[in-house]
Amino acid sequence: MKFDPLKTGFYCVDYVYNDTKKTAVYFNMESAQEALVKMMRRGVQCEGMREWKPKLEIMSIKRK
Repeated sequence: MKFDPLKTGFYCVDYVYNDTKKTAVYFNMESAQEALVKMMRRGVQCEGMREWKPKLEIMSIKRK
């Protein structure tokens, strides 16, 4: 079985860097959780972790 993040989704970690909100994107939940913990240990202000799934109708090519 092939892993296709465009179908299964991504995991995002929202954080603040230089007073600007940023988002780091990961392919699996474990990587996102590890990154979130590492950021918090370094003192980075983290807003949280969330799952993002693209809408497949946007990704597909519509034919007439």
